[in-house]
Amino acid sequence: MRAQPNYSSPNTSSTRLLYRNGAIMVIMCGLLWSTAGIGVRYIDSATGWHIVFFRSVGLVITILMVMAWRSKGDLITPLKRTNKLSILAGLFMGASFFGNIFALIHTSVANVTFLLSSAPFIAALLGWIILGERVKKRTWAAIALTSVGVSVMVGNALSGDGIIGMGFALMMAVCYAAFTVIMRRGKSGDMLPAALIAGIFSMLVASYAIDDFTISWVDLAICLALGFFQMGLAMVLFIAGSKHVPAAELTLLTMLEVILSPIWVWFLFNEHPGYWTLIGGSIIMLGVLIQAIGASRGQPKPQIA
Repeated sequence: MRAQPNYSSPNTSSTRLLYRNGAIMVIMCGLLWSTAGIGVRYIDSATGWHIVFFRSVGLVITILMVMAWRSKGDLITPLKRTNKLSILAGLFMGASFFGNIFALIHTSVANVTFLLSSAPFIAALLGWIILGERVKKRTWAAIALTSVGVSVMVGNALSGDGIIGMGFALMMAVCYAAFTVIMRRGKSGDMLPAALIAGIFSMLVASYAIDDFTISWVDLAICLALGFFQMGLAMVLFIAGSKHVPAAELTLLTMLEVILSPIWVWFLFNEHPGYWTLIGGSIIMLGVLIQAIGASRGQPKPQIA
């Protein structure tokens, strides 16, 4: 007879604390990701490709700084520890960056947002198949609520136009979900190089699409700031949190970005998001809160082989 796990043991208490802290870091990541619209609104003349390139420069610099800080100035050792999972995760995340851009070029924001909301479902499926991570009933309920919220937000604007763009949006959701699952698969190692690879990959691809790299100093400062904070710090938090939070919950908690993005623009630029956006956003917020409250009270059940 198998011994039942002792949930009152010190190890279990430690696991619960790590899980809760991991969830908090992922929520903070979603908060930082939601600020992208603020930076883009302040951009004067830089193109989308300029933003991707110079934001990626900021991301790469930030990740290198964090790696140097963690290794007390030694960058060679952590770079040597870059493994196949980090490379694969970085390529998937980099691909999601471009999926987002091409999706927005070829279809509506509503279609992109709606298809991106499929990421938690995809992550849940991949996490179950690849990692054997069972999704709790609370998480399924929260995923369902966020999907309903997204449908309410963009339902009136959905259209069948832009099939190519919708294909890119779905690719973005799949790549993001795959990145999340790979992060979980490599949780025992150092996956920070994945963010570095994603940034370098984005820089290389964007460089082929840019004829003139000249932009204003103000635009450059904004792009770099997006790379430092909106992407760099956010990725550090996400990767740290991914060590303790299941894949489906990772993608779910970052859905906070969907509701906060229009809220920031509303407060700062007086761009009213519309009542359906506010209603749908409230439903998404409810779903994220259900998951976040659950994270503060418990932890995933231990996997028993």
